[in-house]
Amino acid sequence: MTLREYLQQNDMSYRQFARLVNRNHTTVLRWITGETEIGLRDAYRVLVITDGKVCPHDVVEEYEIRENIH
Repeated sequence: MTLREYLQQNDMSYRQFARLVNRNHTTVLRWITGETEIGLRDAYRVLVITDGKVCPHDVVEEYEIRENIH
């Protein structure tokens, strides 16, 4: 599951999720849009906060898909 899907399914905004991972909401948005890659520590935080629903490999796959499109 992607982070975007998780937020939509849980009716959560970027700002709300950003508070949970202790990051700025623009950082979370950049992860979702692929503008910036998520670091290992933040990927682990996302994994824990989402109860394993958003895994680091899900985020990496999103980046790879975007790179192939561009």
